[in-house]
Amino acid sequence: MKDFTFKGLGTVWSIIVDGTSLRDETKAAIVQYVAWFEKHFSRFLPGSEVNMFRESPAGDFVVSKEFALLLATAGRLRTLTDGAYDPAVGTILETAGYGGKQGLKPLKKTVPTLPQWSLADTTLTIDGPIAFDLGGIGKGYCIDKVANILRRFGCDYYLVDGGGDMAVTTKADGSAWRVAIEYPGKPDTAASLAELSHQGLAVSDSFRRKWGKWHHLIDAQGKKPIEGIIGCAAVAPDTWAADRMTSGLFFAPVESYPALAKEFAASYLIFRSDGTASVSPDWGGEIFN
Repeated sequence: MKDFTFKGLGTVWSIIVDGTSLRDETKAAIVQYVAWFEKHFSRFLPGSEVNMFRESPAGDFVVSKEFALLLATAGRLRTLTDGAYDPAVGTILETAGYGGKQGLKPLKKTVPTLPQWSLADTTLTIDGPIAFDLGGIGKGYCIDKVANILRRFGCDYYLVDGGGDMAVTTKADGSAWRVAIEYPGKPDTAASLAELSHQGLAVSDSFRRKWGKWHHLIDAQGKKPIEGIIGCAAVAPDTWAADRMTSGLFFAPVESYPALAKEFAASYLIFRSDGTASVSPDWGGEIFN
């Protein structure tokens, strides 16, 4: 087995294929898709679709089917977290100083108010300028698409690692992939060891994207960073579900965790700011003290 690594979506990707070789045309298709996804859905690129509405008046706008799917999914997560998660938080992030890179014009709406939006099929309705941020769910979707590309090119056994979030099958001999989950903020310390087979893993913490007293996980209703949880991990049938579960763990109250776990068929591990940790009853990974 040999790693194929490349950079995309602001992180390093690593792909391992077992039982066969990774052909150059497969690598090219993967890199091309990740670049396409970033071009269309990155909040940091001026020409992306998520930035099309930064100077828009209130009204209805037709969006692409893929963007509509991502927004509809984000809307479901917004409902599950009682509005604490909202992709419109990009507007608040920029006001707080996280954004405005790579030639983006400043938002006209500079006060930290949350823009309102709704979606019907592929028609987006907004109440004025808005900056979307799909960072909480977009990468998991992209990873699953990369896994689809591998299967299309005849790779039956693989591990796709997109900056710590993963999509895996089994190894060619049927054994599971053993993956270490780091303790939040301590990249050299393993907190758990998970065995993954035909599953997705997502991890999230409040340390990787931080500036001043802020980090990127913002409660859209309270308009301030999440404080009670510093990190989490989730395992689900695919990476997109696991990614949405980690967002839910950060933004939803603890009493909503069982409903979230049922929604995404996920097990989970959470780390709190008081130094404690807990797992769902079905977490299959080994925990280190």
